[in-house]
Amino acid sequence: MADGILGLGTGQASTLNEELLEKLKTAERKSTIEPIETSLSNWDLESVKVEEIKLYTQDLLEAIKPFDLFVTSGANAFESKSATTTGESAIFDAVDAGSLNTGTTNIDISQLAQRDVYQTSTFNDKEAVVSNTPGTMITINGVEFSTFNKSYQDLADNINVNSKFNASVETIGTDSFRLVIKSENSGVDNALSISETGVDLGLNEFVSDTTIASGTVPTAGLTLTLNGTDFTTDGVENYSEFISRIDSDGAFDASIDEDGKVSIKRSDGTPLEVTNDDLGLNIKNNNHTLIAQNMQAKIDGVDYDVSSNLITIDGGLKITAVKIGESSISIEKDTTNISTLFSNFIDKYNALLTTIDGELYSSDSSIDDKSTLRTMLTEIKDKMFGTYGENSDLSLFNYGLSLDEYGAISMDEATFNTAISDDFTNLKDLFIGTAENEGFGTQLKTLVDNMDGYDGLITAYEDNLDAKKTALESDLEEATEDLDSKYAQLAQQFADYGTIITNFNSQFASLEMMIAESTSS
Repeated sequence: MADGILGLGTGQASTLNEELLEKLKTAERKSTIEPIETSLSNWDLESVKVEEIKLYTQDLLEAIKPFDLFVTSGANAFESKSATTTGESAIFDAVDAGSLNTGTTNIDISQLAQRDVYQTSTFNDKEAVVSNTPGTMITINGVEFSTFNKSYQDLADNINVNSKFNASVETIGTDSFRLVIKSENSGVDNALSISETGVDLGLNEFVSDTTIASGTVPTAGLTLTLNGTDFTTDGVENYSEFISRIDSDGAFDASIDEDGKVSIKRSDGTPLEVTNDDLGLNIKNNNHTLIAQNMQAKIDGVDYDVSSNLITIDGGLKITAVKIGESSISIEKDTTNISTLFSNFIDKYNALLTTIDGELYSSDSSIDDKSTLRTMLTEIKDKMFGTYGENSDLSLFNYGLSLDEYGAISMDEATFNTAISDDFTNLKDLFIGTAENEGFGTQLKTLVDNMDGYDGLITAYEDNLDAKKTALESDLEEATEDLDSKYAQLAQQFADYGTIITNFNSQFASLEMMIAESTSS
């Protein structure tokens, strides 16, 4: 007798349901989902190819930039200049080499600009308090800085708040420090005038280079002028008495140490000025380590006395003085790179042409929107084959360019170089042009640049690609959900059918037993 009322046992019905549903789902997936997945795969290939074409286009853009009238960096190929220099006293530079005037510039540096620099006497703890007395301070160019309850580092930090000064605590030895104060900029206009009030950091103490014997009587009539006050020897006083007379003046503190060195400073802590020294003491502030001065130079016979070692002269030539001495720079036109730069452009053009043509005429191309590529190439070719100049009578193909059977361009370098030397003006007009009549390079640079700009061909293509991918991913998600939902519902229906069949089989088994018992009796 058959197995069950439908000839199927419960297990066999379940297995058949699963196999049947899987086969149906696989068949339907091929017609609904796989075409979308194939489109997404093709999208990836197309995206890679578009990016490749974009890179070739950017290469073309970079190659044409030297032939752009409005070049943003440096000079265009027809305005390039070369420079030769002599000497080591100056370094030369220019923002726009094309604007430099041709000819030779001679520089004679006699003095370098430098900053004003002071140092304090040494101290052994940079965190130590400078002064415990209220009202003590140092004044720099009229700006007061309190030293009361301030460490040396605190004082340096306060000075640095002013942008015209620069202060730091420097380690000059083991447990030995100095506070160093500098003008931020060089030149005499930035010199420092430092006064000390109630504190002595050694910033204004002058000491003689020469030594004297305190008992020796100097020659009469020798004058030492300090801050406008004359102190003149009388031929009777010895050096010790003469220095004591300066000290007793009240405006100065003066003394002679055991080594015979004369030390003088202002009693009120203001700067000391020595304007006359007939005695030859050579008194100077050893803590005024660098005295502000201007750069002094003669450039092409013109005298310069400026605060910076960097000056800019005609045409934007920057001259940086680095040492005393003479230097020169000679500027000349440089046309040697024009042929090389244009040959590079031709290579980039041919590479782009080959790549786009390969997609336009290939049956295996992954490019979907070939019309955009065709438009790109057509617009570039229009510029290549166009005429330029004031009378629109200048063409690239009059200067050694030719086409092969595939549309690739080649250049006869001999013919092109002859044009550079013999027909420079027309060649420049062809490539560069003017604001009123832009040349080939200027127009092509604008065209290619715009292709990747807002609403450009490449930009629009990429935007369309992105929109296409978004739509495909949405379609794939929706189709997958619909297919899964459909077969989940079918599986449930088949399961319900299985339950019904099981019930029928159970009832049939009972009936079969009753029939068997009846037959047996």
